[in-house]
Amino acid sequence: MADASKNAELSMNGWTAVPRSFKKSLADVNKNKQAELSVSDANPPSTDIAQKVQDFAKQQLPEKTFNHSMRVWYYGSAIVQAHFPHLSPLLETYYLTCLLHDLGTTVENTHGTHMSFEYYGAFKALNFLRDNGASLDQAEAVSEAIIRHADLGETGTLTSLGMLIQLSTVFGMLPFFVLPL
Repeated sequence: MADASKNAELSMNGWTAVPRSFKKSLADVNKNKQAELSVSDANPPSTDIAQKVQDFAKQQLPEKTFNHSMRVWYYGSAIVQAHFPHLSPLLETYYLTCLLHDLGTTVENTHGTHMSFEYYGAFKALNFLRDNGASLDQAEAVSEAIIRHADLGETGTLTSLGMLIQLSTVFGMLPFFVLPL
């Protein structure tokens, strides 16, 4: 693969290293600019692999978990459009990550291993993606982001895809920490 083509694939799948710290990664974001998203601008990807993953996620995940995954997609899509438009090429890979990031939390999967849900879910996602037509690079990017999506911290780096899933997952979980149940 030519260098330019390889670099495009790396960028498209979110492999660019960014600071793991939200404070550092978001330092240049205009905090007064809200990420507004029109419903017409929030269409998930419609590629063959995106449809296969959506169908698989609907089958595998409880409804509440699937809905959480879609909220994470919408938050991240709005964040990219408002604050990080240079990340737009990775939105398909991000969509796959959103739908699969909690695959390891299903009853079947939590009882199938002693591994953490992030790792087990990432391996399940990697196999599903490889078996259903995703490129190896895309499948590995999704898996890496799933493994790291709950690995919040202030030191080191992670992929731009990993940062986006971390940030939007935090937004997706905020209501559970703020609102009384």
